[in-house]
Amino acid sequence: MREVEVRLKRQKLADAMGEMREWLDRHDCIPVSFDITRGKRGALLANVVFKEKHSAEAFLRDFG
Repeated sequence: MREVEVRLKRQKLADAMGEMREWLDRHDCIPVSFDITRGKRGALLANVVFKEKHSAEAFLRDFG
C-alpha cells in the first residue's frame, strides 16, 4: 500500500474534492482510505492510501 498526501487550497476545497472524485471514478479506483486532515499552519491535506503503487503514483502526478 502507498499513501499520498496532497495539499488543498481552502478556498477551492469543494472543486478539488470533486476533481479527485472524478479522477477516482475515471480510473476505476477505490482507495483504501481517504482522509482530510489539518497540517501545519492550518493547511488542509488529503491523505489517500492506495492498494496499488501505480494508482498512487498516477494520483500524485495529477494532484501533487
